[in-house]
Amino acid sequence: MAGGLPAAGLYTYIERTGDRKIEFYWKAVVKNDQVLVHVFEKGKSFFNICKSDGATLKWKIKNRKRHDINAERKGDNLYISGIRNGKPYEKTVTIDSRPWFQPLSFSLGNFLDSSQTKITFWTIRADTIETIALQAVKMGGETITVCNRPMDSWKIEVRPAGILSPFWHGSYWFRKEDNLFLRYRSVHGLPGTEETVVELIKEPD
Repeated sequence: MAGGLPAAGLYTYIERTGDRKIEFYWKAVVKNDQVLVHVFEKGKSFFNICKSDGATLKWKIKNRKRHDINAERKGDNLYISGIRNGKPYEKTVTIDSRPWFQPLSFSLGNFLDSSQTKITFWTIRADTIETIALQAVKMGGETITVCNRPMDSWKIEVRPAGILSPFWHGSYWFRKEDNLFLRYRSVHGLPGTEETVVELIKEPD
């Protein structure tokens, strides 16, 4: 399932939930054996420093004047600090040896290059700054239509790790040739909530 890293440049995505649409941009740059992943939209940005295998080392979220939060992994601890809702915020979360995957658009693509069929990992919810454990499972290949053309992809399903696994899942698709994130589908809310779909709409020229 080898793929690698998508070509350098700015990728454009759209997130749809019912009539609500948000356009955002994604780019990844290799620097000193690390991968810098930047995701941004109007008024909000996420910056990640990752290892080449997808594991996150540092994460920063900035949302206008409301949030300016940094997180960094040292050993089996996540150190989180900054400004949240306009107020100073600081906490330390003890995790374990499982990897921390923050930009799933990058980290899950690199999981495809491994021989594992499933993996559990830590991530921080951007809305609550809560650290949670998730499980990702390789579901096989599919051909999907993105940017008005068919693309061969690998599908990954993500669920909470442990007893909460049956209550939520999200699906991700990555292009086979280069692990480029193509699509995400899930429901964020109670039954009856409209589905959220994220999809690539433009690649770099």
